[in-house]
Amino acid sequence: MTEPPPITVDLHVHLFPERMFEAVWRFFDGWRWGVHRESAAQIAATLASHGVTLTTGLSYAHRPGVARELNRFMAEAGQQHEIFRPFASVHVDDEDLDSQVDEIIDSPHLFGFKFQPLVQGYRLHDPRLDRLYARCQEADFPILFHAGTAPVANEFLGFEQFRKVLERFPELRLCVAHMGGYEFDAFLTALDDHPRMYLDTTMINVRTDLFDTTWRGDAEHLARHADRICFGSDWPNVPYPYQEALDSLSRFPLPAEALPGLRGGNALRFLKLVP
Repeated sequence: MTEPPPITVDLHVHLFPERMFEAVWRFFDGWRWGVHRESAAQIAATLASHGVTLTTGLSYAHRPGVARELNRFMAEAGQQHEIFRPFASVHVDDEDLDSQVDEIIDSPHLFGFKFQPLVQGYRLHDPRLDRLYARCQEADFPILFHAGTAPVANEFLGFEQFRKVLERFPELRLCVAHMGGYEFDAFLTALDDHPRMYLDTTMINVRTDLFDTTWRGDAEHLARHADRICFGSDWPNVPYPYQEALDSLSRFPLPAEALPGLRGGNALRFLKLVP
């Protein structure tokens, strides 16, 4: 009897409306990244062809006034393509921030929040986000943070910025992208005291000449938290094939028995789809 194929869940995939995607791709063209220009339907097909059964859809409101329309697009993409569980985005300068938060958490089509301070230009511990965090903590509503300094940094990124959120809202269900790079050990250590905290592998241990993606941290400590490390690809905004993201998982210093969780099971728990 043949073994069933492993469950593969990608916790870090980007979706944008066509015009916003074009702007994102032009930005990466300036870096000569050569990213993959795919629409939502094409992204769904690419992931399915690699055995992915479920993925997030991530975006970010880069300025005030765009979050509502962006979140509407995300919800519709999730309804059109069952593979997506779309996350929402907000901007702290929106006057109706609190009402947006309520609508998102109550929506049957949006399943978390995504924050990208590198682009959005505000601090994760901005007091205007306090109500969002309090509601997420109460509802056990997931948040995915780009909080580390890889591959580039600004004044809004780094473990110290992120720590101020954890101190005030220690029960948040959250995931930090890119394994918290380049502050790998600081984010890994935070897992010790925060059982609802996860890390994703996005762009770490992939083979590319663009920047150093090597995970550098304490292997024993990583193994202790193998059940909270989740696969992420950053597709389609990467300059290498999708298979390279999958292949990167075997380069982490983890035992073979941890791979099924890394590949899908851990993300299902983060998304509250299994106990």
